[in-house]
Amino acid sequence: MSTIVRTDRSRVEQFQRCNRSRWLGYHEGPSGMGITSAQKPLALAVGGAVHEGLAVLLLAASAPGWEGSEGQMRLTENLAVREALDDFEQFDKGRLEVDTGEAVDLSALDEAERSRVRSAVDQYLYDEQRALVEAMVRAYARRRLRPLLEQYEVLEVEREGQWELGAWADIHDMVPIWFMSRPDALLRDRATNDLYIQSFKASGSWDLRKGRDAEHDAQGLSEGVEIEKRLGEWWTAIQAGAPPWNLNAGFQFDEKIVVAPKMADYLRHLKSPPRILGIRYEFLWKGERRRDKDLTARFGVETRSQSSHLVRGYYSAGMTDADSQWNWSWDYLKDGGETSKLYWKAWRGAPVWEHMPVAAWIDRLDATTLTVADEGREVGWSGPAQATGFTETHPLDAVFHPPIIVYRNSDDLRDWIEQTESQELDIASRVAAVRAASDEGERRSLLNRHFPQSRHACVYPSQCQFVPICYGGEDIRRDPLATRLYNIRTANHPQETML
Repeated sequence: MSTIVRTDRSRVEQFQRCNRSRWLGYHEGPSGMGITSAQKPLALAVGGAVHEGLAVLLLAASAPGWEGSEGQMRLTENLAVREALDDFEQFDKGRLEVDTGEAVDLSALDEAERSRVRSAVDQYLYDEQRALVEAMVRAYARRRLRPLLEQYEVLEVEREGQWELGAWADIHDMVPIWFMSRPDALLRDRATNDLYIQSFKASGSWDLRKGRDAEHDAQGLSEGVEIEKRLGEWWTAIQAGAPPWNLNAGFQFDEKIVVAPKMADYLRHLKSPPRILGIRYEFLWKGERRRDKDLTARFGVETRSQSSHLVRGYYSAGMTDADSQWNWSWDYLKDGGETSKLYWKAWRGAPVWEHMPVAAWIDRLDATTLTVADEGREVGWSGPAQATGFTETHPLDAVFHPPIIVYRNSDDLRDWIEQTESQELDIASRVAAVRAASDEGERRSLLNRHFPQSRHACVYPSQCQFVPICYGGEDIRRDPLATRLYNIRTANHPQETML
């Protein structure tokens, strides 16, 4: 057993979803790191890449000398896109895993045709999702970054942190349990001086449940604990007047930690240790994945596409490329305000990235302006991405939900900490018991008792990556890594590689 036990929000929630998946994902394998599918779930690959891009945007905006000029904004946008695409491109074609309900049925094809169609479908999916990652980062840079910076100062971006949740008594000593976290960003409201945790959420669609779910999300509770503990220590040291700090170099807390100048200045002027007032959630819509008749005909098997106008528009081909036209919305407004729809024989859904660079399409969407009639009536939005009529909203605004702020509650925080401490202490004992098993039969029995399968979270709302292990043959159950369907999990936090 390690001299330190580490956990995080993902581990906590994974155990609550299914005890067995917690073991497999975070404790299985010769190194005890856990294992993960060799394929990456589509939603995680896209969401993770977009987060990388958004982090670059916020880091640039929080750097000394940031002025927010148009030139800076566009340069930062391009750097953010590059970072996001670099992250996405680690998942080669064929390594993106779609939901079970979208799995392409190739059973009716012979082996050669099956290989050809599989390759074509995988390539299309990869190109489509790559375009989506770029488009989402560019859309945020164009329509959401500046309003955020006008209201908030970005103090930190994806800073790794940890705090001691409790201590577990193994057979030799008391072993500390550290809770790791990495908030998307820490914001200071310029008007009120209050602190907020920023949380980005990429989702397929919106309904009322998402807003209500955010009210009970443990992310803000867990991340806020580390921030308040750390800033409280810094505040105490700064108020005591030593060690020294200055506006240019910041504050030297110890030999390893340097507090940024603006953070040090913020803490110096506070009369009491800072508290996190709330969590600011921003939702970015990827669009749902729907059956696509044109793609189904193109590949000869039922295929879905991403229903997002960031990567798909309605296209009408002209005699030449110069004559072609695009609409981002099927529904539109006429001059008098009447609603109408495009003529289905003249317009077809089409992947934008196959006709122009993604950046060029975002430029068109961004160039949309509000048209106002002579009498002052708002007619609607129009621009080079909407050849027909007007639309009710700006196309880039349509992929964002207004930010939701959930205010932290002390009682909720206490309940969460006590529940999490109890759960993780219990899990540490369970892990130790399984690892002490002397043979395979005893190990399996201990797994059944300490990490039982839930069986109600196997395939819905999406299929668990460990279904082949839980319900597969003896070989994959005994050694899933040997099948090459799984790899040893890569550490989510750098602290995991420390003793």
